[in-house]
Amino acid sequence: MVETEPKPEPKPETEPAEESAEEPAEEPTTPESEVADERPPATEDLLTPPGFRAVAFSGDDLATDITCLTHDANGHVVVAGPGFVKRLLDTDGDGVADEAQRFADGPKDGAQGLYFLGNDLMAVGDGGLLRYQDADGDGVWDGLGKVDREGRPARPQRFLKLPTGSEHDAHAVTRGPDGWWYLIAGNYAEIGADYVTRTTSPLPKSGPLAPRGGVLMRLAPDLTGGELVAHGMRNAYDFAFGADGSVFTYDSDGEREVTLPWYRPTRVLALVPGSHAGWLSRSVKRPFDAPSMPPVVCELGRGSPTGVVCYRHAAFPEELRNSVIVADWTFGRVLALPLEQDGAGYDAEPVSLMTSSGRAGFAPTAMSVGPDGDLFVSVGGRGTRGGVYRLTYEGADGGAHGAGRSGSRWWTNSAPDRCGRRRWIRPGRPPSGCGRSRF
Repeated sequence: MVETEPKPEPKPETEPAEESAEEPAEEPTTPESEVADERPPATEDLLTPPGFRAVAFSGDDLATDITCLTHDANGHVVVAGPGFVKRLLDTDGDGVADEAQRFADGPKDGAQGLYFLGNDLMAVGDGGLLRYQDADGDGVWDGLGKVDREGRPARPQRFLKLPTGSEHDAHAVTRGPDGWWYLIAGNYAEIGADYVTRTTSPLPKSGPLAPRGGVLMRLAPDLTGGELVAHGMRNAYDFAFGADGSVFTYDSDGEREVTLPWYRPTRVLALVPGSHAGWLSRSVKRPFDAPSMPPVVCELGRGSPTGVVCYRHAAFPEELRNSVIVADWTFGRVLALPLEQDGAGYDAEPVSLMTSSGRAGFAPTAMSVGPDGDLFVSVGGRGTRGGVYRLTYEGADGGAHGAGRSGSRWWTNSAPDRCGRRRWIRPGRPPSGCGRSRF
């Protein structure tokens, strides 16, 4: 018995040693490598700042020539193009869309404005402000593939007749923080006195303050009665609300006048009720210092303004939160304007978030912030390649994708254009359909 007692002693020594040798080798390395392998590869099409990662979320095979993009109430990406509205689904959870579910077979020329109110979709196209109703909540417009009593294809409900289809007609629509419906239109739409049906309209029907050029209009929450809020724009394609209710838009320039003394570049504006942005007709502008001129946040030179969002999420670095992000179709760029208070206005230094690497065309048409704070950008227009890119921040100071340093200016690239001012905006809930549903 004296000899048998030491024999079992090596067994307990070797068993724990084997377990301790296996645990550190398996737990730290295997799960981390699996997670890294599951991430979709960063696209080589785009250049992004340090810490950011751009991924091709969908390609031309799922949706071509995309004119508009939004998120539905469940956080899914929804895109529109000529003759379709599709929901892009990531069924296997790998971060890339692999299925396109057709929601509607219109508008014919492609919607230039999309907004989900619950299951129903508000769209700008086919001659007006439309509602595609999904009463049963199956993710498809109730009229898809159906005909009316006369055998004609079913049509969505039209609330307001508007000129649509042209690049200078009616564009984006959204619901404001006050519950009213806001819609922006270019100078070809000729939105005038006929659309002023309420005495409270900031712009009157007639007189020297009567509407001219591109306008921002609004409709009562029940879509009865309209007002014109601001005018004098050439062709602003999109707009967005800041956290304090300020309205930001990105107006186009007069490209034919680029070499002339009165050339007016693309500008990010903070629209205020009754303001006139200065455009009267080709080569006829109001002075920059006209009393009716809205505050100019920034001038960005030549370009074709498209999408506008106010970033009101915590996933991006602190310096970009509550910034205005704008897209330029012609030069293929997405710029962020971090707003800094300067007296009663803003100063902003443009930051390049996405530009083409030269390997593929990048013609951004619309943008939307997803539930996780990632920025989704669609490309298309004029029959070009369609697709959606997803911009994620993975740096050390990201709120949703990282933690660490904050307050440092990590960017070095900026545009050398003159910038303006506006009031400071505060954090708040995102104004999109999925934001209203989740927050």
